[in-house]
Amino acid sequence: MKTLIIIRHSKSSWKNINLSDQERPLNKRGNIDAQLISGFLSDVISHIDVLHCSSSKRTRKTAYYFLEKININHCKYDDELYHIGSESLLKIIRNYNNDINSLMIIAHNPGLTNVVNLMTDLSLWNLPTTGMIGINFNIDSWSKINKDNGEVFCKKFPKDLKN
Repeated sequence: MKTLIIIRHSKSSWKNINLSDQERPLNKRGNIDAQLISGFLSDVISHIDVLHCSSSKRTRKTAYYFLEKININHCKYDDELYHIGSESLLKIIRNYNNDINSLMIIAHNPGLTNVVNLMTDLSLWNLPTTGMIGINFNIDSWSKINKDNGEVFCKKFPKDLKN
């Protein structure tokens, strides 16, 4: 069994127009939403083998909340995940070492929405900021992941946790 958790970074700030897109921090709502979703996920799953995260400031800060609440063996920040396309992201996932059973990806749209649509029957229009999709694959090798052997075990968006 392989578990894949896809998370889009939290809402970022556009307050400082002089910052590059890579350097934009989270805004107030982004911090609140990251706390909510990481708290929710920590009740669902207690351990993740690898967190693979885009190198942007907003994805790193989003990852911080999950690293605080979930036992994560290894965290990798990667420039390649910055606005990666779905096919390239699937290639990275499919090339993971099979000793790894649980993988969390924190990155950007549209690549994440497209990966979710390729790997599930959800047909998302848009994975919202801090949106989280958990998929279990009944396989022993990451190279075998596809829509036919994956099952969504969790779908949670920040609005689901707010009154």
